[in-house]
Amino acid sequence: MRKRAALMSRVSSDEQARGYSLDVQSESLENHCNRNDIEIVYSFREDHSAKSFDRPAFKKFLEWLKKNKGQVDLLLFTSWDRFSRNAYDAYRVIDELKKLGVQAQSIEQPIDFSIPENKVMLAVFLAIPEVDNDRRSIKIKGGMRAALKAGRWSRNAPFGYRNARDENNRPIIVPDDYAEGIRFAFEQVARGCPQSEVVEELKKRGTPISKSQLSYLLRNPMYMGKLEVPPLDDEPYQIIEAQHEGIVDEQLFYQVQHELSQNSTKKRVSTKISDELLALRGILKCSNCGSTMTGSRSRGRAGTRYAYYHCNHCGKERYRSEKVNQTISEILNSFEFTKDESIIQNEVIKYLLNGSVVERQKKVDSLKDTVAKQEERIERLQDNLADGIVSSEDFIQMKARFQKIRSQAEAELKTLHGDSSEKEDVIRRAVSMLSELGTTFSVASGTTKISLLGSIFPEMLEFDGNQCRTKKLNEALALCLSIDKGSRSFGKRKIHKKLDVSYLVASTGIEPVSKV
Repeated sequence: MRKRAALMSRVSSDEQARGYSLDVQSESLENHCNRNDIEIVYSFREDHSAKSFDRPAFKKFLEWLKKNKGQVDLLLFTSWDRFSRNAYDAYRVIDELKKLGVQAQSIEQPIDFSIPENKVMLAVFLAIPEVDNDRRSIKIKGGMRAALKAGRWSRNAPFGYRNARDENNRPIIVPDDYAEGIRFAFEQVARGCPQSEVVEELKKRGTPISKSQLSYLLRNPMYMGKLEVPPLDDEPYQIIEAQHEGIVDEQLFYQVQHELSQNSTKKRVSTKISDELLALRGILKCSNCGSTMTGSRSRGRAGTRYAYYHCNHCGKERYRSEKVNQTISEILNSFEFTKDESIIQNEVIKYLLNGSVVERQKKVDSLKDTVAKQEERIERLQDNLADGIVSSEDFIQMKARFQKIRSQAEAELKTLHGDSSEKEDVIRRAVSMLSELGTTFSVASGTTKISLLGSIFPEMLEFDGNQCRTKKLNEALALCLSIDKGSRSFGKRKIHKKLDVSYLVASTGIEPVSKV
């Protein structure tokens, strides 16, 4: 009976560059079939790597084969490296084809599968391409690592750069049209601007970038003209000077790293809940069992939806959100000052800033010492290199480490210099808003209400149906009220008939401590 065959020709992109030809393979396969009286039923070509069988043309052939079982006896290809360069996958697919009644066979390296010993030859034919692939991969990785250690990026250019060639025709990356947008992003993040807002602004400026992309590039030393060399065997991780031009300078880069590290440690207020009527979820706790209360809406008999705060733990407390929110607004509206606002501002600024002057100066002195120490280390390291005490490899590694420590310290110093004036401005604006807290709360969005209440009440609030209780107020707010009204008025722990505060005594140094 005349045999029927499917013909497979395959090359990968790099093999095409080396002169392999699909036409030559197809011609050889067709001639083989004509000489051996084999009917060609199916023929397909591929231009994918043989590292796996996740190849569109091959998968399409398998689907056709399953629908036309019994129509093909052979799958022919010129050599076994055309079939696969992964021995494990090759055995699996050979077995799958066998179950479909098809035998895989090479016309240049034929194997008689009826002889068990010939399976040894199959193992050799399949192993050689895989070994060749692995060896090639090692060479490529070695070359790429050598290029990295030489400060040269030889892969696809990252966002903000494009691939080019230098005067010696060696690969290099150069800033592209998006580089200015990236520089803008670094500057904004260094000033404390949220990444989400930076992304939106970049899109308006024509720089298409996602938040994850921005987060990655903000931490990548490549953008300050340095390259990371990952650890390998006995070689440690290194950061080295790159051949390409940095988009931002070192100082700005490490300033951003400082800002990012600060942000990661800051307590973030949850913004998942933005319902204005239920803004106290996560802040309000049950006065009966102490569990955090949640909030939800329910539909009345007339179809109207009402919002409630309720305790899911004990189930004993449930309050209409309008009543609780109105109570909070009344309390906030009671925060009024009779003394001149400038006096309160000056006292608060003096209290919040002067107390930290010594600590801040200690920090400044420590950072200056760090910078000087690293510069001294780099100088000694250069002398040791000249005297042959350290190798050039150790020199590069240690110098990069010292420079990184120095740059981080310099960035922190720059941040500290303008710290006081920025804080002073923020405090002045905050104090000026205190007389309008109730109004601000009433018109604010749910997210803003959460942030506002979280800053005023560091501890959770309790509501018993008539009044609220909390352990303490924000320190600055408590200080403003004590300056205005005198600390004695807090002996009864009341500043409003609907707010019970268990601690509201001014600290020593501003007003005499209450004896009550």
